[in-house]
Amino acid sequence: MLHDSPARALARELETFANRGRRYRPDEWLTFLCQDVLAGFGRRLDQPWDEERRERLFQLSRTYASLVAEHPWTDLLGSVYMELSSRGQQRWLGQFFTPPAVATCMAELQLADLNDRLSAGDTLIRVLEPAAGSGVMLLALCQVVLKRHGRTALSRLSLTAVDLDPLCAAMTATQLLANAVVHGPLGELRVDHGNALTGELFETLVAVRSAPQRDDSELVPVAPIRPPESPTASSSPAPAACWGEQLSLF
Repeated sequence: MLHDSPARALARELETFANRGRRYRPDEWLTFLCQDVLAGFGRRLDQPWDEERRERLFQLSRTYASLVAEHPWTDLLGSVYMELSSRGQQRWLGQFFTPPAVATCMAELQLADLNDRLSAGDTLIRVLEPAAGSGVMLLALCQVVLKRHGRTALSRLSLTAVDLDPLCAAMTATQLLANAVVHGPLGELRVDHGNALTGELFETLVAVRSAPQRDDSELVPVAPIRPPESPTASSSPAPAACWGEQLSLF
């Protein structure tokens, strides 16, 4: 539950908006929030928001941006998702995510030899998360790296995340991209909506690189796209592809 969680305010806003207009469910507002944040980073919306959603999403994005700034590499949206699910949203929200404390413990174990890896040349340290959920495992990994080795070490990470659920993929993309902009860019980041078991790819949400091009790189480069005139600009969807193209709130 979110009794002492930094994400409590965000969860309350989602439920307040759902109860006020009764047009969209809380889980739909969570989806809209992810779409709006990614739009601010350069990912085009299928259609511009209507007046109701535009005003409320600006407020939600402000809350989320403040939480990201205050709580580096924390699984905020996963906590919100689980809280909404516990309050009668099981019909639409059926995922169960790894608890943050467990994710942190697993990250610390996996990174036991990180000192050796960081000192062994300047190659990227590649991490694949085939069932990303809300991105909690990769967020915990980045949190541990930041705590032990600082922002510079984050630029040595190449993260690839995949999830079959479109909302989970969107949460992972939103959280990793927002944190990378605020707390230090990653070497590479790619988030796909797809099936890691079959290799089927439905959509790439984020494909971005800040590290120099390397011969051993497997990430397909994506040409930078121009930032939209506003977070509500309408065009064909495209991956966010530049660390600098973010909502002014970040």
